[in-house]
Amino acid sequence: MELNNKSEFIFFWDILISVLATYLAIQVPYDMISGYNPSGSVLILNLAVTTVFLVDIFIRFSQPLPHHLHATGHHISAAQRYLKGWFVIDVLAMIPYELIFTGHYSLFLTGLFCVLRLLKILRIVSFKAAWEYRIKLNPGIVRLVFFFYFLLLCMHWLACGWVKIRIAPPGADMLHQYILAFYWCVTTITTIGYGDITPNHDRNIELLYTMGAQLMGAGAFGYIIGNIATLLTNLDVAKTRHRERVDGVNNYMRSKKMPKLLQERVHHYYNYLWNTRKGYDDATILSELPESFRYEFALFLNENIIEKVPMFKGAEPALLKEILFFLKPCIYAPGDAICTYGDIGDSMYFINKGEVEVVSKDGNQVYATIKDGDFFGEIALLLKQPRNATIRAVGYCDLYLLSKESFDKVISDFPDFEKNIQKMAKERMSKQA
Repeated sequence: MELNNKSEFIFFWDILISVLATYLAIQVPYDMISGYNPSGSVLILNLAVTTVFLVDIFIRFSQPLPHHLHATGHHISAAQRYLKGWFVIDVLAMIPYELIFTGHYSLFLTGLFCVLRLLKILRIVSFKAAWEYRIKLNPGIVRLVFFFYFLLLCMHWLACGWVKIRIAPPGADMLHQYILAFYWCVTTITTIGYGDITPNHDRNIELLYTMGAQLMGAGAFGYIIGNIATLLTNLDVAKTRHRERVDGVNNYMRSKKMPKLLQERVHHYYNYLWNTRKGYDDATILSELPESFRYEFALFLNENIIEKVPMFKGAEPALLKEILFFLKPCIYAPGDAICTYGDIGDSMYFINKGEVEVVSKDGNQVYATIKDGDFFGEIALLLKQPRNATIRAVGYCDLYLLSKESFDKVISDFPDFEKNIQKMAKERMSKQA
């Protein structure tokens, strides 16, 4: 099985384990207040959960080490790492205590052992980081989901405890008593407290239990007030950073009293940058990556760009790889002159997105229009001579630039290709002569 298939399998397996762990977190406390007597479908489901948890232990033993441990040279196997980590908790959660102790021990002792099965819920916390990456959601949203998930579980446990310590009327329906307890728990923790369900003031245990629930509610309420605004603000980190960046540029332009027209052009440029790249700059991101990753990024982004250039046909893959690495992304606004008539050419361009016009010296006559996937300025890589036309952006254009300096540096390592380039340059010079 390939690595990506293993990752897919582990991802969905973790979801299955989380669902079953949640089932135990709900079912075990409820069984503790209603009496242990697993039978029928409940018994079959409990056996199925035990079986899946047993299989989970074997899967964790064979799960590969994370890449960061390989990269740092940790001499530890996946099995050793698992034994030192989650193995004990997984084993304790796997044992079906309610099936083993039923009929031999008190309900209290059986329930005490069954609480150990709730340890599996901690496993969900260990999946959080992988899920944040895998499901492509903002980490702030994932944190909110996890917070409310565990808050609801705590409320369920509190409701079960409330049912246990309350004196229910003879013959009362257990489900109805649980719903009333959960209602009391919600109103208490959310600090609403209608007062229609209150503790018996003559029973200390109910008073203490209520005070504990109120303290928990105050803590949860404080956490929400203190963190919800920050989480919501950071739901889209990229947009927040982009907005801060734009605000800083706008304040700078206003302080320097720059012309309104220039300010509008800058504003439109940043809007285009957000709409097409979500505020990210390719060059900045690539500069922060290790060299090996930069090659992979460059290959993915630019693999098909230079294949259309005649001078690169038949070139060695290693040379093309080097050329791709030296391509620099650049953006031009509508009406910008990318190349100007008479300037000495020192680079060629590849159009990733947008259109450019080849215009006359005075800009009044359009000779040609070059679109996505095309290129221009390749003569500059062969001959250092003045441009014979002006190249103007029609709209916003995403281009890749290859400088003559970078080109010469690359071909110096490939003598055969360099000879062909020199031959091509001489042919062009002879034609122009």
